Amino acid sequence: MPTPSEIECSNPAQPCLLPSSLSSDPPGLRQVVSHTYETGLRGNFGLSTLAPGRFTWNFGLYRTDLTDDIYGVATSTSAGFFENVGATRRQGIESGLAYHGENWSVYGKYSLVDATFESSFTLPSPSNPFADANGNIQVSPGDHLPGIPQHQLKLGADYRVTEQWTVGGVLAYFSSQYLRGDESNQNPQIPGYPVVNLHSSYKLTDNFAMFVNIQNLFDEHYSSFGVFGDPTGVGAPGVPTNGVGVDNRFVSPGMPLAVYGGVRLKF
Repeated sequence: MPTPSEIECSNPAQPCLLPSSLSSDPPGLRQVVSHTYETGLRGNFGLSTLAPGRFTWNFGLYRTDLTDDIYGVATSTSAGFFENVGATRRQGIESGLAYHGENWSVYGKYSLVDATFESSFTLPSPSNPFADANGNIQVSPGDHLPGIPQHQLKLGADYRVTEQWTVGGVLAYFSSQYLRGDESNQNPQIPGYPVVNLHSSYKLTDNFAMFVNIQNLFDEHYSSFGVFGDPTGVGAPGVPTNGVGVDNRFVSPGMPLAVYGGVRLKF
């Protein structure tokens, strides 16, 4: 069923500040109906001639079809409304392979998320460079939902140096994604990006341990989300009010290189 915030913020004539300020009587939202199909396999095996530990694996396929999906429509970077946009689909693959040995633990995971609109509809997006004279874009079946990377890959490993000391790392990769406001998929995507994280912990007792984490080891510069907006109306110094030469893509920068540590205490 539509949530209270979606219902109270579903009037295109009175967009609200999402999600904290609600206004107007709703024109009515239909409930979302979901049909999900899943199948998969999983198992484990050993390769004693290669490694003494055990391997585990999984492979799954899924599809979720939504009817009368509720979508948040942005009229600016801070205001918008909810509406039923017809059918959407999310389908893909979930797979993984892992090894667990006496000192080593290694894994790899891959996900394919194909998220698409399955209905045609008109969407307001006045800041989209391809919007028509009324500030609208036309969404067609097969256009991808923005903000969802289609491919995700994670590779990780942990090594137990001693009984108390463990070190490890994770490589995560997320593929490109469309910006919010580009549901018609006409503009360049936000580029994909890899991130490498390292971690280590030292257990002093069964209840007390120290740890250190390094996030974004190579200080990769990337954006994890993006939306079209109108920067000429915010009154920021140096932004031309006529919009000439203004980049109207608002993006969320990823976290830079960071190192932090702490202690863990268990009771």
